[in-house]
Amino acid sequence: MSDHVHGAEARTDEERARAVREQLKSVHAFDLAYEMAISLVSFGYQKMGLTDETRELCDLDDARLAIELLRAVTETLDRQQTGAATGDLHATLAQMQLSYVRAVEAVGAPAAAGPAPRTETPPAEDAAPKKPVARKTSPVEDAAPKKPAAKKAAPKKPRGGATPRAG
Repeated sequence: MSDHVHGAEARTDEERARAVREQLKSVHAFDLAYEMAISLVSFGYQKMGLTDETRELCDLDDARLAIELLRAVTETLDRQQTGAATGDLHATLAQMQLSYVRAVEAVGAPAAAGPAPRTETPPAEDAAPKKPVARKTSPVEDAAPKKPAAKKAAPKKPRGGATPRAG
């Protein structure tokens, strides 16, 4: 190879690098994360295998992980920019969780063999930063309505301080 041809390749690489730098000026992490969320939605639905066309792609572990990742991305985007920008992601996440339940029921599989940990954020009014609290949940748990906890009856105490007699 001659030096002339090699110089043309280097110049092309420099031009490409310059074009990428120019493009990065207009791209923001929020936009990339939003696009990633859309990809997770598409991927997750495909892996649920709910249609004849996607049945062969069914992998509920992948679908569950896509849901957990979508939740994490959505929560992160919420902290950056609240409102309509993430409202549609919340609605989509809820629909995916319900679809996941239907997919689990369709194959008769146990719902979420090993759920990914969920990180909850401290309330905004707390001034001091706290460590996130990990709570294990699954898309099925989040989609299912919560039942109120049954109250346990307190053990009855004997009246008057006397102990009950045996016999």
